[in-house]
Amino acid sequence: MILRDPVHGLISFKGPVNSIVARLLDTREVQRLRRIRALGLASFAYPGAEHSRFAHAIGSAHVMQRYLRRVQALAREVPESDRIDDGTAMVALAAALLHDVGHGPYSHTFETVLRDSPPHEEWTSRIVLDPETEVNRVLREVDPRMPLLVERLVHGESPIPHLARAVSGTFDVDRCDYLKRDSYMTGVTYGLLDLDWLLQSLRLYVPEGAAASGLAVDGNKGLTAVEGFFLARLYMYRQVYLHKAVRAAEYLVRGLFRRLLELGPQPGTPPEMAKLLRGERLTVRDYLRLDDRTLDYAISIYTESRDGVLRGLARRLYNRRLFKTMQLRPEVDSELAQARLDEALATAGVRPSYLGAIDRVEVRAYSEDQGLMVLRGRGQIRRLVDVSPVMHGLSHEVYVHHRAVFPPEAEELVGAALAPLT
Repeated sequence: MILRDPVHGLISFKGPVNSIVARLLDTREVQRLRRIRALGLASFAYPGAEHSRFAHAIGSAHVMQRYLRRVQALAREVPESDRIDDGTAMVALAAALLHDVGHGPYSHTFETVLRDSPPHEEWTSRIVLDPETEVNRVLREVDPRMPLLVERLVHGESPIPHLARAVSGTFDVDRCDYLKRDSYMTGVTYGLLDLDWLLQSLRLYVPEGAAASGLAVDGNKGLTAVEGFFLARLYMYRQVYLHKAVRAAEYLVRGLFRRLLELGPQPGTPPEMAKLLRGERLTVRDYLRLDDRTLDYAISIYTESRDGVLRGLARRLYNRRLFKTMQLRPEVDSELAQARLDEALATAGVRPSYLGAIDRVEVRAYSEDQGLMVLRGRGQIRRLVDVSPVMHGLSHEVYVHHRAVFPPEAEELVGAALAPLT
């Protein structure tokens, strides 16, 4: 199988080991990812951000393929128990491809709209382990143990520690693809990273007194590339993932679902979503019927709802009439800001009060990751923060996104109420 990809160029999955990718791509569960936008509502701010989870899954499998080639070239540096045979390579490729198969409509946004809703990681586990899914059947045909091995690896569990980190860690195949892909598709340059050099500079080592190998980067060759990786991640959060228009759109979706919870399922609500609103447990089969198209269609129906609040929220989403936002100082108490916002909205006659919210997100640029070390001359193993002044600085850097989100008709009153907090 050879594919053209705008991010990685030609992607090839050939040979018996890589055949698992082609077989899984043909399953219903993976094909559904074509109908899930990777960045949810980001196209409200970046028109090109329409790429799917399907494309990202392929990219992640490709990066895993390259990672496997690199560590196989380093096999002599680790105990035989940590070397990757063909069976383990197939598990790794499957895990990389399937790691996001449990995402719901609008990707991460869907996980925030209903309390106690299982996260996408849990749905991924259910889908992979359910004997009724095509994904599960393909894996079982290779090896009856494979569904469980893949599911555990998706969650970062493997007898080979460096492989576990490559699938679920601070520096993993998921991030290596989505930073490059999201940067390319949004048209920004912040997420660019030198993936070729990163992979080439990777090393394996056995810590003193340990039986298993660890993942390191060559301190002479790869330090700048690693620094660029973490800087790219921080910049993408600041400029794309937490863009004020994207967050405003997400709060419209939250408000819409909160209204639906108050009203109960309305005309146009898909049966599976109606179950969620009633607090009923979805089966895997139910969940797999939900995708962006399902939710888009429901919202189009809600634009004619008899309920004014639901109708207004749906029309705002359908026609991109977003809420306004106002930046607040990081040190401002969010509860105080919410109280002032609620008072201003009440004065403006905005009901219900939850149409205004304080949006606060903190992103740590780098949390010390013992899974990725630096290998210096003569086999010295050092922490990233001890070797790189850049990483030392990033370890103390916390980006705070702190904004008020509210309907535009209350802009003047909200502006006056929150001015001292901006």
